[in-house]
Amino acid sequence: MDPHASADEMEAAPKAAAAPPTSAALVAHTRKRQEAAALLALWSALVLTEGTVRFVLAVPAQDLLPADRPVSQIPPLLPFLASLMECIFGLSGVIVGCGAAFFNAHSRVVTLAFLVTQTVQSWFVFIIYVFAIPAYRARYLEAPIFPFETIGESRALITMGILTSVSLCLALQGGQFAMGMTLFAYQSPPGKASETDSSKATIRGLFWNANMVLGGVSTAVAGVLLLQAAAGGAGRVGPVLPPPSPPFFVAPPHVGVFPLLTLLTGLLMSAHGLTGMAASLRSSLFKSLLGLTVVTYLLAYLNFTIVQVGAIDTPTGGPPQAAALHSGLILLTALIGPYFAGQARQVRAQRAGAD
Repeated sequence: MDPHASADEMEAAPKAAAAPPTSAALVAHTRKRQEAAALLALWSALVLTEGTVRFVLAVPAQDLLPADRPVSQIPPLLPFLASLMECIFGLSGVIVGCGAAFFNAHSRVVTLAFLVTQTVQSWFVFIIYVFAIPAYRARYLEAPIFPFETIGESRALITMGILTSVSLCLALQGGQFAMGMTLFAYQSPPGKASETDSSKATIRGLFWNANMVLGGVSTAVAGVLLLQAAAGGAGRVGPVLPPPSPPFFVAPPHVGVFPLLTLLTGLLMSAHGLTGMAASLRSSLFKSLLGLTVVTYLLAYLNFTIVQVGAIDTPTGGPPQAAALHSGLILLTALIGPYFAGQARQVRAQRAGAD
């Protein structure tokens, strides 16, 4: 700095140094903002779909506080409230995401309000549907679940169902929050907020791919339990005829008609998650992760939807709502880890270019 400069010139120097972002930086910032909005809309649409199905299954027209409710039955009011809340924050996310993505209607205040309300409501939904309802089933189990011979083995399968549900539902509801946070960061002008969000990409990549590992390991263990109960049989479990066949769908999202398929799906999901964690740290693995993502998604889709649920042999078939809900859950669980691994790769490339 010129030592002979006037006081006014010296005061103006720092302001002049803070040059506005270039047009390229603004374009990149806007693209990331609109991308986050579109992803929030996608996640929220699937949240709303799940909430709507659950709300109808909760039978809101029934007595929600029956006086003669057995102790083994969860109070009907809890699933009703949880499903209603899921509809609310799913619909709110659709409005915020679509408004921002398709109509360029951005408001940090509105996005923040959505994030606060979503956090409170989603935790309630998560606790009721992922933990409370299956815990009731396990606690008051009076007879072994087919094909198991003991209640202890049956509870082990239900526990694996809980852990897999943690993985899938976290990718859905937690993923909605993550996309909302990303949108909130990029709704600010280019600078500290968006840069801070970018710096978290590696951590998010590690977290969401570890979430896939959790789902894969619990699914693989469920497959092992079912194979042991089937005495090593690798094909269809249980008699096909005469109906009604055994009630397979008792430890959702695991069905158990084809135990070997359950095991293979779990192993592939685990490998996919581990590869995603490595790709979050090393950009050279990202293309391999993308190829593995396609294979993992296809096998998981078949396992949790049309093959296993479609093979349930009852007069009315398997529960169609299960196949529909699992379809969305599997898509988002397979997608979110590679997405943030890709974000981490972009951040590393940008920093390398800046150096």
